[in-house]
Amino acid sequence: MYPQISRSIDGLSLLLLLLACVPTIVRAQGNTCREATASIRGSFGITGTANFKQITGGVQVNIQVNGLKRREDDQFHIHAKAVTNNDCATTGGHYNPNGARFPCPRNGLNQAACEKGDLSGKGGLLKAIGDGSPTSVSYLDQIINVAEILNKGVVVHDVTNFRLACGNVVCTKTG
Repeated sequence: MYPQISRSIDGLSLLLLLLACVPTIVRAQGNTCREATASIRGSFGITGTANFKQITGGVQVNIQVNGLKRREDDQFHIHAKAVTNNDCATTGGHYNPNGARFPCPRNGLNQAACEKGDLSGKGGLLKAIGDGSPTSVSYLDQIINVAEILNKGVVVHDVTNFRLACGNVVCTKTG
């Protein structure tokens, strides 16, 4: 084959390959999950919602739980697996891809030293007053992103580490 024709075909092939990839790249960027929710259900009539919103600087985490009947400070975490068959035990251990220690050192002042899944270690405990009334925590999580926590379980634990309630994180808004 003539060298000029061969170079033209190579250049055209490369251009076609790049053009074929552009829609996939654009589509992937447009479908990034920006907001997610976990509908929390559990033993003894416990219900709640955990909301996650990707913003500048991290993820705004808001969790509200109703029905906690004991006066105590309860932990909540993202676990490594999704809840199956409404069984909180199926979620495995805490989501901890960075291999950090638990509990979160220094009350979460340095979030980078915390397990990614230790939400209450970074944001504070759920302060239940014991009458079932709502309790909530809101904070900015600087080490997680919404996309990485999708299809994982959020679990609320009592002071003995019993899994009181749980729900799966699902995407509610892309962009």
